[in-house]
Amino acid sequence: MTAYKLKRHAPAYKLPDAVDLPRISSALRRLAIAASGNCGSDCYIHAAIAQAILDRLGVKAKIIAGHAAFRVGNGDSDVILHAPALGMPHQPGAVAYHAWLEAYGNIIDFTTYSLRVKADQLDALDGGTTSVTWCPDYLFVPKASVSPMRDVIQLRAGMFHYLRVPALEAKIIAAAHPLDRDDVETAWLLYQHQDMQVFGPNHIRLS
Repeated sequence: MTAYKLKRHAPAYKLPDAVDLPRISSALRRLAIAASGNCGSDCYIHAAIAQAILDRLGVKAKIIAGHAAFRVGNGDSDVILHAPALGMPHQPGAVAYHAWLEAYGNIIDFTTYSLRVKADQLDALDGGTTSVTWCPDYLFVPKASVSPMRDVIQLRAGMFHYLRVPALEAKIIAAAHPLDRDDVETAWLLYQHQDMQVFGPNHIRLS
């Protein structure tokens, strides 16, 4: 049996009133669906662009990388796992990891809207069926609310696990491509204009 040691986290604080997380989430989602070449596996880009937007809004957020898990339904297989696991389909050159932001003692993850896409991708790999009943647009939660991996795997929909892995984080950040400034400027425009329509390489129009 795996033993889990509870860690003490710094207390979580609210973000400044000027920060509108739903607007950031909407901007990132519209940009990704229209233009991302890796929908469902572009967590680092989401984190990096969101970090740039938050910086403009006066919030210093840090990109964190490690392992994560999300219980998206109540069935035995309704878990999205970003961590090494026995029996997990292997993709050559792929590394099991997840990237998110941390600020003011909170975890900020703008990729959870894509949990259904990730479930479909995993089902295509292993032939399984994942029922997704929990798929929030984004997560903004205190670090203290993170559940142990075993609870996420065994219990109920809506639970999540995040674990920073410093060595993995260093490799991911070192290997990341420089942030495309055009993407940042586009995301910033989308943040400012919630009704802006987007056309991108994926030939998807968004309102």
